[in-house]
Amino acid sequence: MTWLEGIDAAAGAPTAAGALALRPELAELVAAYDAELRCVEPVLLELCRLRIAQLLGDSTQVAALTGSKMAALAAYPTSPLFSEYERTCLNYAEQYVIDVHSLTDADADAVKQGMTDAEFVGFTVALGMFEGFARFRLILGVS
Repeated sequence: MTWLEGIDAAAGAPTAAGALALRPELAELVAAYDAELRCVEPVLLELCRLRIAQLLGDSTQVAALTGSKMAALAAYPTSPLFSEYERTCLNYAEQYVIDVHSLTDADADAVKQGMTDAEFVGFTVALGMFEGFARFRLILGVS
């Protein structure tokens, strides 16, 4: 159930897009910002987005897990389906959500081994957006 009365849920569950439609100028900014952050390999970003959703209990996003790699996401530290670099990035994403202060220079350097500095900045900001929008969906009760 959502707290927002201005969302038309006639087509199904209230959505984050419906919530943002209440603030069209903000929705435009979010869309533009999101597009700018897509500078990192898309599958890696999606793995991190879905891992953050798992950590926060965002079941509307976790439902998107399909395929063997996605199904094994919670077991990424030991699953042979993930490369060492994917594990490094997923660990960085996980620590970002759980305790950002625990991230070290070594953690950042390990992620940066596979990215340019610009990509690393985009990746780190994307993690913040993934976490923020997961919390946005959860608090507003939208999918």
